[in-house]
Amino acid sequence: MIPYIHIPDLHLGPVPLHPFGILVATGVLVGTNITTWRARKLGYDLVALNSFITWILVSGFVLSHMLDYLFYHWREVVERPWSLLMVWEGLSSFGGFVGALVGALLWKYLDVEQSPFKRRKNPYPILPFADLVFSVFPIAWMFGRMGCSSVHDHPGARASANTWLAVAYPKWPGDGSVTHFGFIEFIVGHDPRFDLGFLELLFTIVLAGCVALTWRRKLTVGTYAAVVSLAYAPVRFTMDFLRIPESAGGDSRYGGLTPAQWCCFALFFYGVWMVAYTRRVRARGLDLAALVRERSIQLPEQG
Repeated sequence: MIPYIHIPDLHLGPVPLHPFGILVATGVLVGTNITTWRARKLGYDLVALNSFITWILVSGFVLSHMLDYLFYHWREVVERPWSLLMVWEGLSSFGGFVGALVGALLWKYLDVEQSPFKRRKNPYPILPFADLVFSVFPIAWMFGRMGCSSVHDHPGARASANTWLAVAYPKWPGDGSVTHFGFIEFIVGHDPRFDLGFLELLFTIVLAGCVALTWRRKLTVGTYAAVVSLAYAPVRFTMDFLRIPESAGGDSRYGGLTPAQWCCFALFFYGVWMVAYTRRVRARGLDLAALVRERSIQLPEQG
């Protein structure tokens, strides 16, 4: 079995530094910097890209929390409606994906650089930027799943003690043998379970490596969106069957499936549609990236 790793909070004076928050923030910084580096090589408008990333990040984090609470913690919402605004209390991966989509569409159609809620006269093309983000997303996602693995916030179904991908969860505080490596504790408890955050981390490392190996190739815009969607959806759909049953206090099910599993259907069909779309673009000889290279957002100081 794999030891249960416990990383205590660090402290910067009186300020606690949570390992999950540190790793998520690291993923955002690393992902943003690599995306900007790739955009510079591709000749994209960096001002437009930074604006796009800001919109999808803010909307992604806000809706990630709200949808997590609406679909997984409805009783909490009923008892504390204001919990929907406490974005630091919980996140949902597919809620973040939906939020990123909403942010991208708002950025495309709203000319917020001129005035709030003003519609753009000429909507900006989002697929080149979105596909660029997809090409780097698995690397950033690794850090997020490292955060999940560090706090074990996705415990799965019980496994036998000889299951090599099972994690040796402690049954209660103080259970099991403990080995210290600096301030990190390696605990071998007596409640072997699948850690879904760790399993997804392993998959994401492989996906990130495969995607990064293609960066030097000239691929049709939309290829990364198709590949990442088609790779992630079936893996996540399958992994969610390892979640703790609802009868044992696990996540809510709708028609026998988790909300994430239902979202996997939409993500998979999106990937299939993107495959067909990129094939049409390639057959017509279109260069969608040229739309971004030749156009820039008109900033206020430019008149």
